[in-house]
Amino acid sequence: MRRRRNMTGLVLAASLSAVPLLGAAAAPDGPGTPAFGRRLAKEACSECHIVAPDQEDEGKWPAPNLMDRMRNPAITEMALRSYLQTSHPIMPNIRLSPEQTDDIVAYLLTFKEATR
Repeated sequence: MRRRRNMTGLVLAASLSAVPLLGAAAAPDGPGTPAFGRRLAKEACSECHIVAPDQEDEGKWPAPNLMDRMRNPAITEMALRSYLQTSHPIMPNIRLSPEQTDDIVAYLLTFKEATR
């Protein structure tokens, strides 16, 4: 009887340890993914900035086209992170979580890769 309980506990523990792996495999997007970053950028930034090739409006002057800005070699991943986590006088004070920052940075970096 005791051996059966130990075996049941072992099987249960083994099956529960696989749950996080199944969840990760089932979700194609996660923090730091361009797909989430694209959605966030469209929601939070597209009122003023051009953030996607299929964006229909032109943004608001003087907000730069973010896809074009990514051609600047001085804009690094670290610079993007710093910029997104800092408030700016002429921009709305959008507070991003670290995960949201990861997502938007991952998305914007796809434009830098496309220019290579």
